[in-house]
Amino acid sequence: MTLSTRRPASRLATPVPAENGSNGHRNSVVLGPNDRLVGQLYIEGDLHVSGSVEGNLEATGDIEIAGSGKVNGDVTAYNRLTVGSDASLIAGDVRVARLTVEDGAKFSGKVSMGQPVSKVAEPVAVVPEPVVVVPEPEKPTQKGKRR
Repeated sequence: MTLSTRRPASRLATPVPAENGSNGHRNSVVLGPNDRLVGQLYIEGDLHVSGSVEGNLEATGDIEIAGSGKVNGDVTAYNRLTVGSDASLIAGDVRVARLTVEDGAKFSGKVSMGQPVSKVAEPVAVVPEPVVVVPEPEKPTQKGKRR
């Protein structure tokens, strides 16, 4: 019996469509004025918010909150966060490389600037502390008279 070295057709790599960013263009997602998001959203690319978000946003590119856009949650933009003049952002933590808050915007939150750190935590080495056992002193035995 001869074994084939040819891969089955089902195992061939699926080509990535050009509109997903393989041609050098970044992916871009838009939440329009009538859109509402409750939860978490992670985008590989840019995000434009004109609607309302109750939850956390993270994008590897730019995040723009514009028009009547409202975001209530933590925001991480690996490149730039822009809060437009009529928009509002109420956040616990904002992690951005660059921040622009236009005149008239509502903004509240704790800002950390610089390159975002990956959320994947590195394992922490746990060093066990030595246990010291102190022996109890021996009790002297009493020798007494017999009665």
